[in-house]
Amino acid sequence: MALAYVRPDDHRLALDLEALLTWAIRDQQADRTGAALHPAEAIAHYGLLYGLPTGAGVYRTGISADGCAVIANRFEMGADIDGGGAIRGIPPRVHPDAELVAEALEWLPSSERRVIQDHARHTDRPVWLPLVSPLGKTLRPGHKPGRYRHIVADVGWEATPRQSEIAQRYFDRGVSLFDRLGRRRIVEEERGFQFRILGNGTRQVLTEWCPLEPKHSAEEIAQANEDYAFWHGAMEALHARLRARPMRDHRLTAFTAPARPWDDNP
Repeated sequence: MALAYVRPDDHRLALDLEALLTWAIRDQQADRTGAALHPAEAIAHYGLLYGLPTGAGVYRTGISADGCAVIANRFEMGADIDGGGAIRGIPPRVHPDAELVAEALEWLPSSERRVIQDHARHTDRPVWLPLVSPLGKTLRPGHKPGRYRHIVADVGWEATPRQSEIAQRYFDRGVSLFDRLGRRRIVEEERGFQFRILGNGTRQVLTEWCPLEPKHSAEEIAQANEDYAFWHGAMEALHARLRARPMRDHRLTAFTAPARPWDDNP
């Protein structure tokens, strides 16, 4: 197990990878700073990141909001025309540590970058499912109100204790025969059930059952866990890259999300 050495005089804020991404992507919106670039500038920025030849695939269609052409226009007019200020939702200056996170994200494949950004904005992780799906009540379309209804079948009449016997059990356990609203407990608990009394005094209740089925299919489980594993691999790649990039005011700690949580919760 690798341990990170922390200098005693290191007063930077320690954040794990998920907390750092939430701050940089959701709060600082560092991944959106490219929205202020002219298309030519954005392509040039992309070329610098991935080593493309200068000017490759660049076509001039206008001028940027803060480029050389605008500066020349200001000099010629002797005035600065207010264009509405900063882009809504993006702070005028992004923290340099957040910019470093955004730059590290740019080196990831677009599919990995998108999934990391999406979960960072929502402050969550992909949903994973246990390998053995829990059982739930079977639902099928029905003609009654409500699109889906439980499948219920009658089993028959089964013997059940009389109310006097139930009351004696409550009394022996020290349980009040009245609920917190002052209602008779046994009457309220038996509400909705159907009973009958036989000639010998035996009481019976009409029992019903509902078949159970898995809540998730094998395909749904496999797809959900595959999506989680993809996100986890992308986060590990980003963590390795950021560990080699020292930040000014923040210190990256660990990435604590389990790689295969379904193995511990089968």
